[in-house]
Amino acid sequence: MKKGIYSIVMLLALMATALTSCSDDEVVKTPLNAPTLAEGIKTVSSLAFNWNAVDGATQYAYELRDPDGSLVLGNMTSATSMIATGLKDNTTYTLTVWAYAAVTGTKTTSPVATITATTNQIVPLGNPVPEAAPSNGGITISWPEVEHAAYYAYSYTVGDETVEGTTETNSVTIKGLPVGEYTIYITAISTDEAYSNSETIALTFQRAKAEVWRMTGNYNSEVLGQDFACDIVAYDDGSYSIEKLYGSDDKLEFSVDGNSELVIQNAYSVDAPYYYVQAGDYTLCLYIASGYSAWEGNRAAGGVWFYAYLYDSDSNYLGGGYDYMTWGDTEEGMTIDDLCGEYTETTNCYDFTIDFTNWTEVTDQVSDVTITKTGDNTVSIDNFYGWEDTFTATVDMDARTITVDVKSDWGGYYTFADYSDATKAVVATFDEEGTITFNNWAAWYNGYQYTYEGAESILTKK
Repeated sequence: MKKGIYSIVMLLALMATALTSCSDDEVVKTPLNAPTLAEGIKTVSSLAFNWNAVDGATQYAYELRDPDGSLVLGNMTSATSMIATGLKDNTTYTLTVWAYAAVTGTKTTSPVATITATTNQIVPLGNPVPEAAPSNGGITISWPEVEHAAYYAYSYTVGDETVEGTTETNSVTIKGLPVGEYTIYITAISTDEAYSNSETIALTFQRAKAEVWRMTGNYNSEVLGQDFACDIVAYDDGSYSIEKLYGSDDKLEFSVDGNSELVIQNAYSVDAPYYYVQAGDYTLCLYIASGYSAWEGNRAAGGVWFYAYLYDSDSNYLGGGYDYMTWGDTEEGMTIDDLCGEYTETTNCYDFTIDFTNWTEVTDQVSDVTITKTGDNTVSIDNFYGWEDTFTATVDMDARTITVDVKSDWGGYYTFADYSDATKAVVATFDEEGTITFNNWAAWYNGYQYTYEGAESILTKK
């Protein structure tokens, strides 16, 4: 009995000794050092952070929160850096990072380290500063290049139609505008997230008529029985003016209707059919009624006449009679043979046939063109725009025009015609030096123009 009690006591003693030994060997863990955080590269939508490697750390935890304290991103990593993307611009975020130790080691989780960083602010592109200038019968809108702009968007309205487009250059040429006032809107466009589009800038400009040709002729006043040297000027809107009227600085501006009769444009007083025009020291009261005015001719030669009542500077009536102006000489000048030969063609346009996904700007493209006489008033034109095809055309030497037949298989696929209508012939003009100008031509396909806003080609004889 005593022996059994002794055995139990010894067992309890041994257990106590063992427990005492365990308590003496217990490890007291200390926290890891907190990471030291630093901000890295940032953009308008991303932040980068890094921190030092903490001795004894096996991995790191991080949390990124927005200004409201909402969790944006959280994760574990064995790396000592992280990048957050898809953030808001110009926004301050808070990052917390802490280190974890091995479970069996002498270290425990570090304190939390905190850092704040702000994403970059999106910068608006600078605004275009456009200006307008006449350009070969059109209007060129240009502006200094906007830094960081990928391209420019523009729009303008003609009648009821709004025309929209883009350009990678800092200019756009608009052709075919009727005379009048227009407003174009231009925006610099960014494709870089660091920049936003510019403000849309409006430019209001005038499409003024441009001089096409000018000839000096003789002006006769029947009432005065006197001749004056005057200039007849033709404009690209189809109107005309007689300048140096009665030897003065005044002019008579007019257009011509379908009956070849005058339509007066600059009368200071109108009581139809009477139109009052100043002519230096004289006042002309033009009687513009059927059969009392007429126009005929072209740049080479022609005449214009009308009935006029004449008054002097004191408003004394001097009488009525016909005033005539004539110019040119149909017996002299160029012939169709003078037009034939080798030419250097220079073309400017926006072309969709080069890249069917984008408009390609064609600037001063050079081609070798040959014009050959095929009849008394017809020619062939070879290799226009470098497409190695042949056009047929009719020449009017008096009007200084070359009317090119519509070609429906140009390049095998396209129709060569006027930009306004796929069934309308292109009418080129030429001057006395033989320089030929093709304006507003287009390559049509399936009802669409593949040369944007009409192309311009100038042929200079070699």
